[in-house]
Amino acid sequence: MKNYVNWAILAPGRIANSMAAAMNGIKDGKLETIDGNKIRLYAVASRNLERAKDFAAKWNFEKAYGSYEELYNDPDVDAVYIANPHAFHLESAIGCLKAGKHVLCEKPAGCSRDQLDKMTSLAREKNLFFMEAMWTAFNPCIAQIKKEIAAGTIGQIKNIDSRFCNRNPYDPNDRNYAPDQAGGALLDLGIYNIYFAMMLSDFSPVAERSSQVRMLKGVDAWNGVNLTFENGIVTSFQSAMDLPSTGPTHDAVIYGTKGFITVENFFCTQKANVYVYKNIWGSEADLVREIRQPFAVNGYEYECAHTTEFILSGKTESNVHTFKKSEDLIDMMDVLRKDWGMKYPWE
Repeated sequence: MKNYVNWAILAPGRIANSMAAAMNGIKDGKLETIDGNKIRLYAVASRNLERAKDFAAKWNFEKAYGSYEELYNDPDVDAVYIANPHAFHLESAIGCLKAGKHVLCEKPAGCSRDQLDKMTSLAREKNLFFMEAMWTAFNPCIAQIKKEIAAGTIGQIKNIDSRFCNRNPYDPNDRNYAPDQAGGALLDLGIYNIYFAMMLSDFSPVAERSSQVRMLKGVDAWNGVNLTFENGIVTSFQSAMDLPSTGPTHDAVIYGTKGFITVENFFCTQKANVYVYKNIWGSEADLVREIRQPFAVNGYEYECAHTTEFILSGKTESNVHTFKKSEDLIDMMDVLRKDWGMKYPWE
């Protein structure tokens, strides 16, 4: 049995650069929890050969392919990180799995529950590892936040508020505004708001929901959502593509009966502050802990290391971001899209 994984990256765009940097960081020994020799930077595939060659040279990959099919047909590729836009994940994941490759697929893995089920069913059939690349699930700062909550520092969680809004002027050629590329704020940004709340609510089922949406050319440009989980925790969030956040970061607040936690850039956080109320009204609070958990590289290294270790140990499903958690996540987004009458062209 090999003691390393031959990694390939499919679609060398912006987010693929982040993963490649993380892979190089692991190989350079920046993440102490894994031996960097377990990762081999093997291949890159693009629809444009020159682009693949440039990416491979920049990030030290051995091979560059000018088509995805060449990657599928290379018997030495063990695992593929899929980094193309949402609408192309299904085709790419199925291509990789049919060719016997393990898959780490950028979020959302599927644009609908139907698409996700096709991926996970094939992964099970082929006995291959498959995981949605939800880096938030592996964030070490969030692990510290959860420990603080479990310790009872802020009491019982009551509310989780978050906002993830970016201002991108409308451009019909931008994938974020293109229905045929599964555009919209929900799948690109709001997915993080939902997952963050689900994590902190122990994936309790959603009992009630309400939402508002502002559509633009067939996609949600802005949405505001309220969810009540069966365990009583409520989350309220907004995500938007054409409105900015009120500050330079995308933040969340976790409110409890004894205090609250502020989380900077909640979807990729490295910083949180824990406060305890000084009086019954909550008008004053003491800062009792500053959580500072900088990334070893850039945050992508944790999901990559986890996937590598699981592949080498012969496991086919993560115990952190399970199939069920991906299912719960996409189910919620399917329900919201149904509420809004928002369908993709292929549905």
